[in-house]
Amino acid sequence: MNIRKILSLITLIALVSASPASAALFKRAEAKSKTPPPPAPTLPRVEVAVVKRLSTVHQGINTTSTLAALEEVIVNPKVTGRIQSIAAKKGAHVKKGDALIVLDSRTQTAEYNSMKAQVAVAKAELAQSKVSLANAQREYERYSRLRKSGYATQQEYDTRSTTHQAAKAAEAKAAAQVQMAQANLEAQGVTLGEYKLTAPIEGIVLDDYDLTIGALLNTQSSAMRIGRCDRLKARVDIPERDMGRLKLGMDAQLTFESLPGETYYGTVTKIDPYINTNTRTIGAEITVDNRAAGFVMKPGLFARVLLVETSEENPLAIPTEALRANDTVLVVHDGRVRVQTVIPGPTSGGMVTILGGLTLGEDVIVSGGNKVKEGDEVEFVIVNN
Repeated sequence: MNIRKILSLITLIALVSASPASAALFKRAEAKSKTPPPPAPTLPRVEVAVVKRLSTVHQGINTTSTLAALEEVIVNPKVTGRIQSIAAKKGAHVKKGDALIVLDSRTQTAEYNSMKAQVAVAKAELAQSKVSLANAQREYERYSRLRKSGYATQQEYDTRSTTHQAAKAAEAKAAAQVQMAQANLEAQGVTLGEYKLTAPIEGIVLDDYDLTIGALLNTQSSAMRIGRCDRLKARVDIPERDMGRLKLGMDAQLTFESLPGETYYGTVTKIDPYINTNTRTIGAEITVDNRAAGFVMKPGLFARVLLVETSEENPLAIPTEALRANDTVLVVHDGRVRVQTVIPGPTSGGMVTILGGLTLGEDVIVSGGNKVKEGDEVEFVIVNN
């Protein structure tokens, strides 16, 4: 093609492109070439949890109980009197023999001192009667010898013998009076001691009945309630159908809402020998070492109790919501869903143990599994478990 033809073609193209219709057509073609392609379809989004190991899982009988002191004593006075002083209040720790309450005992103290003086008088009279007896004994022996020698008459001998016998009787009477006075003093001492109320056991004062100084107590009054709290007991009632599962010496785990995050341990120490016909249950008693726990447990605490039958160390576990009704789980492998049959074990704290079918570190779907099926490609995020 020669130069003249080329110039003519360029001029024609320029004339065509200069027309409004041609310009609009060019712009539409250019806009169409810049339109983005349609978006790719989004993948279903699921949440997964990682198969992990638990420390220990226990299985057994679940029940509830209320803690009580292992031993509990209500202190009642044996005498009537007004409170003179109070040595222990509610919540105090007392040892056996510690003073709790002292009653006004001035009258009884005066009587005790009077009886003590009577003992002293009786002892003095006994001493005097011993001297008289000794003198009578010597005279009797002397006249016995004189009579045998013919230097004393029978009458003189009989007189000394009678005097000797009377002295012996007087000495015996004086000795008896000392014993009686001593016994009365000891009895008064015991009575006087009852005006001081002491702790019969070591424990915690659970109730002081809001007593105040000056209050009158009698033999019907309750002065203080003391409980032994170094060890506590938890009574449980087990359904009759589970009676065969209950054993002496079983370990028990106790948890309390008021002591969150902690587990305490006890032992079944007593099982009732009969069935309660009203409730169709058998009672048992669990003993808990409160001293070892730092005395954090208190009588009256509500407890959730697990009587441990079996324990499994370091089992594999997944969240309970990952396990489906037919003992299967949905596993995400290489971004795709796979249905896996498992062997579930005991459940503990929102986790179900897995005895077979999974390995440590696998991802199981816990949320969104109802939207997918085996083989589906999914987008997933890992949640804490």
